[in-house]
Parts: sequence; C-alpha cells; structure tokens
Amino acid sequence: METIDALERKLHAARRGVPGTKYQTGLVIDLNGPAGNIFYLMGVCNRLVRELGLSAQLKHEYETEINSVGDYQSRLAVMQKWFGIVFVE
Repeated sequence: METIDALERKLHAARRGVPGTKYQTGLVIDLNGPAGNIFYLMGVCNRLVRELGLSAQLKHEYETEINSVGDYQSRLAVMQKWFGIVFVE
C-alpha cells in the first residue's frame, strides 16, 4: 500500500506527463482489484491504440513490444512507455 504522499506525487506526475512517453494520455490506473488484471490493462491499451488513431505500423510496433515481454512488471513498463499510464498500487 502506498502512502498518501506517494499517491499525490504520482497524480501530479500524471498531470505533467511521464517523461519519454510516446503518447501522453494522463491515465492513472489503480492496480488493486479488477483494473490490475493484465488482460484488462491490455484491453485499455488496445482501446488507446484505436482512439489515438495509430497507424498500422505503430500498432504493430506496440504489439510486438508488448508481446516480447512476458512478465507483469515488464508489460506495465511498456504500457507506461507508450501511453504514459501512471500505475498506483
């Protein structure tokens, strides 16, 4: 569980944007409960791909990168890199 201070820093960072992110979405997702399920998170990112209108090439690059990593934390890192999602635990 994170402290209130740590959560406030993450929310502030989300408003500013995550450095090095390809697409700043400003999303903050609480990983506790159903929203922390990797299939739910992948669905969110797939929706973002459509909503942002990524080209077929960029969609392929994202899918290749997200599928090339196998563990949960690595996939979260890819999602953050692409969409600037701030994850709260």
